[in-house]
Amino acid sequence: MSSVDSSQQTISVTLDTALVQQVDQLTSDRDRAIAEGLRWWCEKQSAQQRLAFAQARHERHERDETGWLV
Repeated sequence: MSSVDSSQQTISVTLDTALVQQVDQLTSDRDRAIAEGLRWWCEKQSAQQRLAFAQARHERHERDETGWLV
């Protein structure tokens, strides 16, 4: 296990046994793999939120333009 520095927080998680076994087959640093997985998940969620915002903005723009002569 890796040491925890002052910028990190300790948490407890419950994971599926098969997932833990798969992670352990791929790396000897389970903590790092979980942290990187959470970072990736957060980035993915942020990207999805940005996309949803952009789509909603585009739809609002399209509705606002409807009916106007250009």
